[in-house]
Amino acid sequence: MNGEDEYRDLSDESLLGRTFKGWTAKIKEINKRYSQPRLKMTPLVKVSLLVLRLYLIMLVVILVYKFYTVVSFR
Repeated sequence: MNGEDEYRDLSDESLLGRTFKGWTAKIKEINKRYSQPRLKMTPLVKVSLLVLRLYLIMLVVILVYKFYTVVSFR
């Protein structure tokens, strides 16, 4: 075994590498499990969720704008 192969084996078995591989595997599993909605939604519920999403985006934009104006005046 040459030095490069030995280095590759050590990096693949590192605690940090195994941890990230475990996390990504778990995230993929969760995404696969919830990729299809289990509940039927009425059009009113869909519209309500869309309005809520737009409202939250608007709040984030206002927050960022306020932060920018406060920081830029100092």
